[in-house]
Amino acid sequence: MTSSPKKRGFTLIEILVAVSLTGILTALALAPVVVSVRRAVQAQEDYSDEAALSRTMNFIGRDIFSAMRLSPNVFAVKDHTEMGDKDDDILMVLTTSPSIQNMASGTVVYKADAGGFLHTDIIPGLYRWIFTGLTPGEVKTDTLNPEDAQLVLPGVTEFCAEIPTNSREDDRQKDYNGILPAGVFIKIVRGERSIEGIITFP
Repeated sequence: MTSSPKKRGFTLIEILVAVSLTGILTALALAPVVVSVRRAVQAQEDYSDEAALSRTMNFIGRDIFSAMRLSPNVFAVKDHTEMGDKDDDILMVLTTSPSIQNMASGTVVYKADAGGFLHTDIIPGLYRWIFTGLTPGEVKTDTLNPEDAQLVLPGVTEFCAEIPTNSREDDRQKDYNGILPAGVFIKIVRGERSIEGIITFP
């Protein structure tokens, strides 16, 4: 009578080696998928940032296009630079845009606010104030409070507004107060992304 051979099981070392090899092969197989997903997410974030900046530029342009040309004081830019040479300008336009919100015509003000130690409850970003019945020269910019404004775009770290001139050096007026100019240069910085362009008027 012949005896059947004993069944031999796997040792712990063999199981660990098999598991390790399976993990390595799985990681190698999934690596291209992970890279593709990361690229897709990054592309989506980049597109979202660019789209948000573009929408904001169009939003500002809409206010400027609705400027009231009959007043002698319809447009103002106040130049200001923060620490680190960051632009922190103030743009003021006497416009009919508030009428869309059933408000009287007045001055629309754009300014970036980074918050800070004293304003930890403020979301950093580009804000928009509406002062009904006031011209840009009557707005007190030193009392602007983000809590009274509309957050147009969060995360904005710089906002630049300048008036192009006809000089050969392509110099720009950093401070301006008066009639609606031929155009305005706008630059918005949000993190590592930025958008800039000149909004011209018909």
